[in-house]
Amino acid sequence: MPYQRPDQSNLYKLMSLSTEINLRHLSVRLGKEELESYIDRAAAAGIVIIKIIHGRSGGDMRRATHELLERHPLVTDFEYPAAPSEGGPGVTIAKLVHIQN
Repeated sequence: MPYQRPDQSNLYKLMSLSTEINLRHLSVRLGKEELESYIDRAAAAGIVIIKIIHGRSGGDMRRATHELLERHPLVTDFEYPAAPSEGGPGVTIAKLVHIQN
């Protein structure tokens, strides 16, 4: 197998994907785009529980996040608010379908 730089390896990218995404300080439109892309990548990497940090103030990002989670085909369930040790009302925990490779 020829050498491949880690930043160009699909396997490396999948294995190094975080289990959380931070949407604070993003516009709602950009946050939804980032979250949708992240969910697809996380499911492909075999991650089944993700932590979505949307922040506490205002609630616009939280509402947009929950609307996206309710309709996304790879999301089986979500929990809001998260446990206090995980971020409380500033965080939503989502469960994704397990994709068999």
